[in-house]
Amino acid sequence: MKPRVLIVDDSWSMRQTLRLLLSPDFDCALAENGASALDQARQSLPDIIVSDVNMDGMDGYELCRRVRAEPPLQKVPFLFISGHAPRPGMPEAADAYLIKPVQPTVLIARLHEMLQPRPPDPAAQRRPRA
Repeated sequence: MKPRVLIVDDSWSMRQTLRLLLSPDFDCALAENGASALDQARQSLPDIIVSDVNMDGMDGYELCRRVRAEPPLQKVPFLFISGHAPRPGMPEAADAYLIKPVQPTVLIARLHEMLQPRPPDPAAQRRPRA
């Protein structure tokens, strides 16, 4: 079974381009804005979210904050694809940020990399002695 990617972009052509590019490797769901994406993610948990940053209404940053605030969604890998560099001083909860134009092979490789199980954090496993 293919991993499920939720593609969020307010540009119809960008959503369709990403769907065509990713569909050989991923089961693609599409959302045209942050609010729609959040609703979809709540209804059917994606394996990864790919989002634009600049969107009307709820932008990508707010979508990412809300995803990270919901326990069922917190661990879903989140990748931004934007035509602009990240905002300076903006605390990011996203796992990755790519700037358009992105080479298709780079995007696909990055998504597969992000879906790999992460090794446990040794510091989180240490227990203080009583």
